[in-house]
Amino acid sequence: MIYRIEAFDRKTELLVFEEDLPSGCDENLAAIMNWSCKQEGWEGYDLSNDQLAALEKLLGRNVFDPKVTFQLTCNGR
Repeated sequence: MIYRIEAFDRKTELLVFEEDLPSGCDENLAAIMNWSCKQEGWEGYDLSNDQLAALEKLLGRNVFDPKVTFQLTCNGR
């Protein structure tokens, strides 16, 4: 599964950038996102600031920008 943070412009709703999370972080993601079941590869989730901050730790860098909204997508291989 490929997990991706997507950032969308708050005004235009256009995709500004995306960042793939490192592979092998499924258990950490499940805890951060409070998932109770395995992801199937088509899901998308709006991210809270706390969730984004936790995901930034997995990513290894900060991506927050107040001009965009963030989502996490689950993409099957």
